[in-house]
Amino acid sequence: MKLRWQGQGFFEQPHAFTYLLIAANVLVFALMLSRNGGVVPPPVEFWKAGALDPLVVARGEYWRLVTYGFLHAGVLHLAANMLCLALWGGHLEKRMGATYFLIIYALSIVVGGLVSGASHQGAKVLTVGASGATSGILGALFCLWILGKIELSASFFVANIGLNILLAVSARQIDWGAHLGGFTAGLVACAVIDLVERANGQWLRCKFPEPVKLNLLVLVFASVALAPALPALSETGPRVAEVVAGVLVFALVIKGVDVLLSMRHGLAIAPFGLALLNAVVVLALVDLRVDAICPALSVSPSALDAVCGHRGLAAVVAALIVLFGSLAFSRKTIERGIRDLGFQAAAMRGERSRKAGL
Repeated sequence: MKLRWQGQGFFEQPHAFTYLLIAANVLVFALMLSRNGGVVPPPVEFWKAGALDPLVVARGEYWRLVTYGFLHAGVLHLAANMLCLALWGGHLEKRMGATYFLIIYALSIVVGGLVSGASHQGAKVLTVGASGATSGILGALFCLWILGKIELSASFFVANIGLNILLAVSARQIDWGAHLGGFTAGLVACAVIDLVERANGQWLRCKFPEPVKLNLLVLVFASVALAPALPALSETGPRVAEVVAGVLVFALVIKGVDVLLSMRHGLAIAPFGLALLNAVVVLALVDLRVDAICPALSVSPSALDAVCGHRGLAAVVAALIVLFGSLAFSRKTIERGIRDLGFQAAAMRGERSRKAGL
């Protein structure tokens, strides 16, 4: 039975990526327990695993701005955050799709960590937990409600925002900076995404299917990971001209996908082309960064030699795995495109013309 207040139900069943994030958090917690004999580990173990420490983040360990969001200090801490993720994540993923949902989740973790670090400047404090990310989801929902683009009631936000504030100020162990930073990041990111979607209506013909949007997001992250290994960037760091060139190339890729989607059978051609592009990027990434990847692998010396001693073969195998994995992920979209008689492209163009913003 679904609770229903006014308009949209108070509880929305979580969707695929909400479940995946919950599973990732639970898995990390289980691994932390297994490494410490089934008991909650001491602070030093959290620090080793990637807890947010403002002192070392300032010295360059920026990866902690993400890893801290998947660590939890106990069963109650984990349960509370996963309950919030389930309660709020279902609404946001259903309304915005997996791609924008993941963008907001990631930005909220990072900004929540930055605000937390700023609020503890100079202090030896460790921060863990997904509360920055879950607060970001709530902030994005609040933005959608302000914009009139979600049918949740005012009571939903009074109850949930009020509870979030009450927890942040009442318990000494709760990091109010992560809550505030995450909520603000989610709200602002949602507003910016809405503006981007409005602008997209001026230069894109089609409303992109979710697998295509998600693939483009993955390509952005892969390109960022690949960039430091390029010879032009390895010594001097990225220059403005190189960053602008990268943005322009990616804009051309997006426009190319848009043109393909507007054609008959484009719904099959575009995901297939992106799958090939994924394979090329992974081929380059493994080949250029294998020297950095191999020392970090926790495998036996013989397995390490088998993988890292054959750089070209390892790159080809990784590229093929990504190629077939991408095709499997977009299988339903490709099948729709193959069967398309011209209606799919017209429907995507019509959806773009009907909707302003999110």
